[in-house]
This record gives sequence, C-alpha cells and structure tokens, in this order.
Amino acid sequence: MGALSNVLLINRADIMRLTGLSGNIDTEKILPHINTAQDIHLQPIIGTNLLDKIKALITAGTLTFADNPYYYTLTYTYITPTLVYLVMWDFLPFLQYEISNGGINQHTTEDGQSASEENMNTLVKKFKDKAEFYGHRLSDYICDNSTEFPEVSEAIDGGELNNQGQQNFNGWVI
Repeated sequence: MGALSNVLLINRADIMRLTGLSGNIDTEKILPHINTAQDIHLQPIIGTNLLDKIKALITAGTLTFADNPYYYTLTYTYITPTLVYLVMWDFLPFLQYEISNGGINQHTTEDGQSASEENMNTLVKKFKDKAEFYGHRLSDYICDNSTEFPEVSEAIDGGELNNQGQQNFNGWVI
C-alpha cells in the first residue's frame, strides 16, 4: 500500500472553506502539513487500517455516499473538520517563515503588523481546541458505529488503538 501514502484526505479548498484562511496562501506550503497531520495526529485517532481503507476508497473513486455511506459520512462529516483544524494547528507557526537554501527567513507584511508571540499562542490554542473537539466527535462517531468499520476492531485487537481511538492532544511549544 505504498501508493496510499501520498493520498490526502483533504485539500486546500477544505482548509479555506472551514477556517477562512486567506486565499494568498500557497498550496505548496499547506500540502506537507496535511500529510504530516494525517500521519502524526489523525492516524492515532482512527488507526492505520481505517486510514488505509479510506485512502483506498478515494484512490478507487468509490468514496461516495451511494457506494460506501458510512465511510463517506465518516470522511466528510467527521474526518474533514478534524483534519482541517489539525493541519492549522500544525501549520500556523510555519506560516510566517520560509526555509530555503539561504536559511530561515521571517516574512514581514507591508500593510500589517506581525502577530506577537502571545497572539500567535492564543490563535494556535484556538485551532488546537477545535481540533480536539472535532477529534473527540470523530472518535465518538467511530465508537458508535464500530460495526460498520471492521478496521477499528482489527486495530484495537492488534493493540494499535487504545481507548477506542481516543487521542491525547498534548500540544507543542512555539
């Protein structure tokens, strides 16, 4: 399933739609954070097997309500908002920086003022809080519909998921 590692469950449009992020953000800056948020934050919530199942459905073009209503609802109603806010939680501290051959540069604005560390921490916390809310809602949906997702039972039986997929959100330091 190596080809599945490049499948993203959300895109830039989902992030823009749910967060109001400015349209001036380059897609190339967001995409790596989608991938890492899927791996680092989402995978521990839903398990590798379920994540791979959803990626396979996307790749096959069968993640539709008609073909797979529970996986469709799981993905678009529960995973999408969770992943969007996990991405923003991860991405926000990198937004004002560019890493290149010349080093790490901080962008400045011509018509605004850079956010203070305190304001940045507040904003990051808001995204973290939303990610936690949607993450718990996602876990609840999976638990309430566990018979529809055999991949979760396999992950629990195999020891991959503890606490029925509940994720500990410990945060990070800016």
